[in-house]
Amino acid sequence: MIQNLAVNVQARSSAVRVLEIELSDGIPSIGGCAVYAAVRILLRHGGRPIAWVAIYEPDDFVSSEELRRVIHTQVGSSLWLSLLANCLDGDVRSHELPPISIVVCTRDRSALLGKCLRTLAALDYPAFEIIVVDNAPASDETEQLVSDFQTQMPLRYTRENRPGLDWARNRGIAEARHDIIAFTDDDVRVDASWLRGLARAFADPEIGLVTGLVVPAKLETEAQQLFELVYGGMGKGMRPRVWGSHNVGPYDLVTAHHLGVGANMAFRRRTLEKLGGFDTALDVGTPSHGGGDLDMFHRALLSGVTVRYEPNAFVWHLHRHDITALRRQLYDNGRAFGVYLLLLLRRGDVPRFVTVNFARIWLQWHLGRIARRFLSRKKLPLPLILAEIWGSMHSTHAYFQTYRSDKRLRAQ
Repeated sequence: MIQNLAVNVQARSSAVRVLEIELSDGIPSIGGCAVYAAVRILLRHGGRPIAWVAIYEPDDFVSSEELRRVIHTQVGSSLWLSLLANCLDGDVRSHELPPISIVVCTRDRSALLGKCLRTLAALDYPAFEIIVVDNAPASDETEQLVSDFQTQMPLRYTRENRPGLDWARNRGIAEARHDIIAFTDDDVRVDASWLRGLARAFADPEIGLVTGLVVPAKLETEAQQLFELVYGGMGKGMRPRVWGSHNVGPYDLVTAHHLGVGANMAFRRRTLEKLGGFDTALDVGTPSHGGGDLDMFHRALLSGVTVRYEPNAFVWHLHRHDITALRRQLYDNGRAFGVYLLLLLRRGDVPRFVTVNFARIWLQWHLGRIARRFLSRKKLPLPLILAEIWGSMHSTHAYFQTYRSDKRLRAQ
């Protein structure tokens, strides 16, 4: 379905409308669709995400009967299996909901942060706090913005002057008051039920780390459509998964990116203490350009932490708006992932032949994407493919540069 949608979008070069429907309220009619190349709809039941469906080249008015046919055709029996699974997976009772600390790290993006805070203010959850960590800011705009919001929610401001997302995350951990600490980004819009989804996952006392579903908030531009529908976006699917000592092998330790992304993750405090916090040489704001979340997931698996991917804890992400920004993001992805692989080789906590073999597979995958670019209709533009490869070619330099820079920062 996603492949068909990607092909259709590229043919018409028009926006895709993103909607959500709560099935327990009935299937509605939808108006105002004619200006869109497609309508992509997130189906929910009891607030929980179930599946995506898409309507291609829609008429201006889509009746409830037509939408019902689309749902039956595209998701069919799998929808009923998902509904049954949700019915069997009961909610956590309100008196069992633990208080949660939310850490939002930001740097000079007050306009995005303001929209994020508005969704946090609408959370349906009895006990939580929000810590905004202002990372090496150039002005006091973020501090002023937080001050304006403090009358609306349990919100605190703190500042971390050392540049780097992982420095900011560690500052948030130090400031957090609760046993469960959740992280999200300033370009995220959290769903009102986000914390309930996290609490449902943490109801199992064995779970030490939870990641959640990330869905696109908008698919209006070519860059947003390419990232989500062709590159693959940030989502990890609609079905929960658990990783533990019973099902994690050496290859899983290397491919920790399958667990989730840093825009939607939460830890028990004991897990963070066991792992020693985030590696401050990594992620945005350092020469590595990323990888702090990936390294943390890897070390969690390596340490025997039980990890759950919980799609019911989901957020909406604002993908990069234009091609220039997307090209930079993919360059950073390649650079950061290369740094991560070099870090694994240095540590040697995974057999080095496994890491080397995966690096070979990773390179072959990149080269295969170039071939598919010419042979398949599902096309990521060549400059974007090359941007990620170019980033990976800079990873060796970035690796040494980022750890030298971190050493200097720590010596100050």
